[in-house]
Amino acid sequence: MKNFIKENLVLVIGLTLPILLIVLFFVASVIPKSMGTPPQYEMLFTINKYEYQKSPDYVIDFKVKDKKLMVSAKKTDEKNNSGNSTKLMAYDGKSETVREIALDVAKIGAAASNGEVILEETKDLTIDTSATAPDGYVLEAPNYGSGGLLGGLFGGGYRNNGYRLKKGAVGYKIPNAQADYYYGQLQFIGWVVKP
Repeated sequence: MKNFIKENLVLVIGLTLPILLIVLFFVASVIPKSMGTPPQYEMLFTINKYEYQKSPDYVIDFKVKDKKLMVSAKKTDEKNNSGNSTKLMAYDGKSETVREIALDVAKIGAAASNGEVILEETKDLTIDTSATAPDGYVLEAPNYGSGGLLGGLFGGGYRNNGYRLKKGAVGYKIPNAQADYYYGQLQFIGWVVKP
């Protein structure tokens, strides 16, 4: 065995170096996440969903006022109807899951016809609209890029890292739980600091 290694040193190095690099990059990407603490605060955001069957009756809009989530609604007419409805979502970093907060749009439309109202589904939540969460995480937009000339030649191609919460070297990707939601229109609302 020693003679084989001595006689074929270049071959041995050529085979083991790529394996060592793969292990090194894997460890470098896993260790920061395992050593850090996950996001402690839920993040609220909205996304647009195209309604194929029935256009929404109301266009709803969210904003935070006095640390409470407010909603306003405007009746849509056929001329200005894009078919997009706004969905309220919550990302939980501890479980790395996204959930939709179900809204009764007709009830919201009737209640908010005279202006803004506190959203019933989130009335007990206290929301912080700071760009940075109290635990130090920030929402980072997708990084779009290409592999360049060499990447294009060798199959590197196009990449999209998606939205993620990031703190230092630790990042938590926001999963696209439902494929029919278009996350390119993600709008940050705030951090739930008191459930």
